[in-house]
Amino acid sequence: VAFVGYGGVGGARAIEQLRLIAIELQMAPIRNGVHIVWADYAQVASGDKTLGDFAHLNQAADDMLKQLDWWAGALTAARAG
Repeated sequence: VAFVGYGGVGGARAIEQLRLIAIELQMAPIRNGVHIVWADYAQVASGDKTLGDFAHLNQAADDMLKQLDWWAGALTAARAG
């Protein structure tokens, strides 16, 4: 399971709690997440930029999706074996 959080502190804390719950539900939470802080979102909300304009968010999303893909492959292989 992968997480995208909105808000610097609140979003990060919510993701922390969701990771703990995911583990109890026997899910495999990945390490990387995407954290969209207010300063970035404010520019998107005002129409000045899109989320795709932020290189650090693109990199975080790419890292997160690569890990999610790896875990999906590993868990699929483990279930088949």
